[in-house]
Order: sequence, then C-alpha cells, then structure tokens
Amino acid sequence: MKTCYDDYPLHVVALNLVQVSAAVLVGAVLMAQLGWWAVFLYALVGVLGVILSLAFGCTRCHYYGRVCGLGLGRIAARCFSRRNEEEFGRSAAQTVAWTLVGLVLALPVAAGLVSLPAGRLMPGLAPLVFFLGIVVAIVVTHRRVVCGHCRQARDRRCTLGQLARPR
Repeated sequence: MKTCYDDYPLHVVALNLVQVSAAVLVGAVLMAQLGWWAVFLYALVGVLGVILSLAFGCTRCHYYGRVCGLGLGRIAARCFSRRNEEEFGRSAAQTVAWTLVGLVLALPVAAGLVSLPAGRLMPGLAPLVFFLGIVVAIVVTHRRVVCGHCRQARDRRCTLGQLARPR
C-alpha cells in the first residue's frame, strides 16, 4: 500500500492544474462550436461546480486547510467553515457539486459530437479526440498520483477514490 500524503507535493498539484486547465480550455473550444451561449453555460456549470465542491466537499475533507492533489484544501479553508469529515461523500450537496464537475467533462464531448460537420469528419473530430486524450491522461495520472496517496480513498470515505486507488 502506498503512503498517504498529509500535504501533496507541489509538482503533483501543478500537474493536475495543467491537465485540468488544458481540458477546460479545449472543452471551451468544443463548446464554442455551438455558440457563445454554450461557452457561457459551460463556464457557469464549471464555476458553480467548483464553488459547491469547495463549500460542501472540501470542507468535509481530510485535506481541508492543507495542500490536496488539486490545491483546493487551502482555498476552501479561506472561504468556508470546516464541516464534519465523517460526512465526506454522503451529502446531497456534494453529489450535486461533483455531478456539475462531471458535466464539465461530459458537455464538451456532447458538443463535439453534435458539431461534427457532415462530409468533414476529420477536421471536426480532431479537437474532440484531443479533448478525450486529455481526459484519459487525467484519469490515468489522477488515479496514481492523487487517489493512490489520498487519505480519503484509503479510509474509504471517497467512493471514486476507492474505485481509482491502485491496490
């Protein structure tokens, strides 16, 4: 079993932030194919998902006030009061927050598929394939460098972390 971090190393946080930023940027490009209204909706869902995650997930996390794999633990401590760590992963508000974050990954795929131009499959498919490649890279690296060292996953508080944590 891998050791759990009390504070994640900054290179792990940097890797995650670069990957997530790349996914959001390419996701916005895919959403822009539908129009600026779609980019606005995408940004709104993303910002709302992050704020709700900070308020209802991060505040119940072991990494509240610490450096977590995404660097959000310290931000949450500056913005919101701590909640009961035993409730992590059990609140409806957390489920809503994480669903919104999941939509940030799903919406660009839907937009990319809807926007595929008839007769010009390859040029339209390139951004979608690039986005999917970034998402796969996030899943693979997150599993190893974040979930593999996370106390929440080890203590069986995080359902996703339990699935992702290498044995």
